[in-house]
Amino acid sequence: MSGIPEIQGEYSPTFKRVIVAGVFGTVQPLGLETAIYSEERKIDRVITTEPMSTNRMMLKRVVECELIFDPMQMKTFHKLLMGQGGQLDDAENDQTTNP
Repeated sequence: MSGIPEIQGEYSPTFKRVIVAGVFGTVQPLGLETAIYSEERKIDRVITTEPMSTNRMMLKRVVECELIFDPMQMKTFHKLLMGQGGQLDDAENDQTTNP
């Protein structure tokens, strides 16, 4: 026995995957507080016009969750992002050249 207890992992019953459209947050004494939101383009009013007009499109933003990173986790997250820097740059270039 190594003295390390068995670790069980599971998903929360309310788990969901969110495609992050934006992050809004501030640095607070306890760390970084962020609100994560998604965006959805609502086109139901667009498709009821002839000719179709994108001026009638509506953008719906939904606050999905709030995250609070303590200072140690902020550093860990920063290292994760910086370690993936080349891959992030490649992904960003892909999005700008192949929208």
